[in-house]
Amino acid sequence: MIYNVKQCAEEFDAYYATYDPCTAPLLNGLKEIDAQAGGLSSYAQKAKNIAYICDNAPVHLFRNAPFFFEFSSGRGRHTWGGLQSPVGSFLHDKTAPLWLNLYEKESASDRAAGRVHCWNNPVGFDHFSLGYDTILSQGFHGIIARAACALTHAEDEKARQSLQAMIDASNALLRLAARFAAQANALAAAALSFDEKTHYLHVADMASRVPAEPPRTMEEALCAILFCREAIGTVEGIGVSTFGHLDRMLYPFYAADLKAGRINPERAENLFELLLAYTAVRFEADTAYNETSTTIMVGGCNLDGSVCYNPVTEAILDAVLQGRWLNTKINCRVSAAHPRAYFEKLAAIQTANIPAIVMLNDDVIIPARVRCGEDLADARTYVAGGCHEVTLQNTMVNTRADTWINLPRLLLDVLSISTANTFDAFYAQVMERIADFIHEMMARKNKYEKLWSTYDPLPLVSATLTGCIEGGRDATDGGTKYAQTALSLLAPATLIDSLWSVKTLVYDTAQITLAELYRLCQTNFDDNPRLQAYIVNRIPKYGTDNDELNAFAPRVLHDIAAVYRDENGNLYKNGRGGNYLPAFYPHDIHRDLGLKTIATPDGRRAFTTLSRGCSPSEFIEVKNPADIIRSVSHIDFTEFADSFVTDITLQRMEPSVGRDVLIGLLTLFLKAGGSSLQFNMLDHAGLLLAREHPELHRDICVRVCGYSAVFVTLSRQTQDEIIARAIR
Repeated sequence: MIYNVKQCAEEFDAYYATYDPCTAPLLNGLKEIDAQAGGLSSYAQKAKNIAYICDNAPVHLFRNAPFFFEFSSGRGRHTWGGLQSPVGSFLHDKTAPLWLNLYEKESASDRAAGRVHCWNNPVGFDHFSLGYDTILSQGFHGIIARAACALTHAEDEKARQSLQAMIDASNALLRLAARFAAQANALAAAALSFDEKTHYLHVADMASRVPAEPPRTMEEALCAILFCREAIGTVEGIGVSTFGHLDRMLYPFYAADLKAGRINPERAENLFELLLAYTAVRFEADTAYNETSTTIMVGGCNLDGSVCYNPVTEAILDAVLQGRWLNTKINCRVSAAHPRAYFEKLAAIQTANIPAIVMLNDDVIIPARVRCGEDLADARTYVAGGCHEVTLQNTMVNTRADTWINLPRLLLDVLSISTANTFDAFYAQVMERIADFIHEMMARKNKYEKLWSTYDPLPLVSATLTGCIEGGRDATDGGTKYAQTALSLLAPATLIDSLWSVKTLVYDTAQITLAELYRLCQTNFDDNPRLQAYIVNRIPKYGTDNDELNAFAPRVLHDIAAVYRDENGNLYKNGRGGNYLPAFYPHDIHRDLGLKTIATPDGRRAFTTLSRGCSPSEFIEVKNPADIIRSVSHIDFTEFADSFVTDITLQRMEPSVGRDVLIGLLTLFLKAGGSSLQFNMLDHAGLLLAREHPELHRDICVRVCGYSAVFVTLSRQTQDEIIARAIR
């Protein structure tokens, strides 16, 4: 059946316009369970809470889409799960005074000083991936059977509690699916037309089968993925932010369907448009910016290392282009082995003013994952969990995107007190300050991360991930095969250029002392604007393909990566026994922390944005975008296992020209060994008009950082920053 996407979008919008999440009734039920909990373990209580939600939350089906996923569960319209639902996050909120608030209190002074941006979470409650391959290959009946077998051999009480919770929560999830099947059968019985009856019977058939059993068709597989993503994230109180590596997972089903005559390219594209419409409409992407934290991964490689580019890849990308869907983030794994046809499709989307794409380089990220101790087969399953942050599908809970460390602010700490006689001595002091602060944050997080399973375990997530059933340990207790934490750093270009300015001004030319330079930063260079102009225009900057900076930048980043390893070269451990990984993903925190940071020695003005990702600072002149890529080519990105994005801003151009330019830059980037790449194609004059007359320019879309948005829906501050990018 081909569904009408427009009618589906209208039905979604009409439903969510009056959507009742039933928050109060569900919370009352959970409070009653809590009052009777007595000496129940956190595992048993979480499983009981999940069962209550699955058994009592009202379910809803749509006439114009085959998916079954929506139930009133405490989530508002513009939420994707995680801590945004007080129902799913009941235990999190209840226990916050015992661990989360204490972490927040300990971090308060550093937050106020602009050294770090973090919330009251010592662990990440978002950007999860489920074990989708396990769900599709075994179904939850298979998962439950494995957990039951492990339970009979469990040797300690915690393992028995954890496994029983996985079993109980999984059975509750299947009861929820059965309620969708029952609702579909009831609607079929009341249907007024043959088509309507056929539709609901089809939904009932799928809901009665998946995710209990392995799917038989691509449509069933997609329904299982969507249902598990929505339901598990909601009832667990965490953010399952990705649908996973869809084209790799779904292609075998598509091929079998095609052979059996059950599907064709048009129907496949139709299913993906319906999926994309859900995110766009629920979050009202056309009228306001609301973070969706929803991603799809395509491309890359299959589990055997062969190139993944197939008709499902094409159907997903064609659906994006056809419907101009913006707010499901399309994360595209690329490599030198991919065919030009793939790059042409990516370029076609971006030149059509749909900046929904980031491109992640398999040739760098997979070796980087192996370098940090992950098996090659597992590294090949990587997905981007929220914006472009990397996690492994099936084997990992990587907590991240909860802490951002302001590297230039730490340099200013040193500059304010240093009397170093040589640049090498000053440089060593900065690196020591960075190391001390990172290690302090690690210790602070570890102290409270160890309490995660005590207060808020994740039995459903754990049941899908490799290692948890086998070891009888929840994912929050380090049960997954990999339990990493990616501690994000911010503004490498600002740091690199500031260090180089100190070297040039204080040590190479003796134009100024350290103390005098710090005073100029404190006064925003107002006492010496000529020196600031000299710094900006005459001292070389990272990203301009300058030979000296091309040699210096890799040294800085190598030394920062080394901070994450002990004297024996081993990565430092987190509170779950996993590794800490260095990461640079800015989201839009480069703006927030910039607003707390005085002027920096690179000539950046006070309280303005810091540099983004691996890109040069916003205020410097870059004559050729290829210069940015040539600068990137000198950095060893395999030292950074997470996506380290280079943003390149281009002037808008005719699509026929733009496609060749984008493919050329992407090809150069792959040869340069860059980590990840994303483009913005902007028209400065058009953005100025849109800012002043938003009602006339609702068609302009921009890439903000790890997400995209309709330009006129953004705050004035964000609009001004993007306009400034467009004139560089």
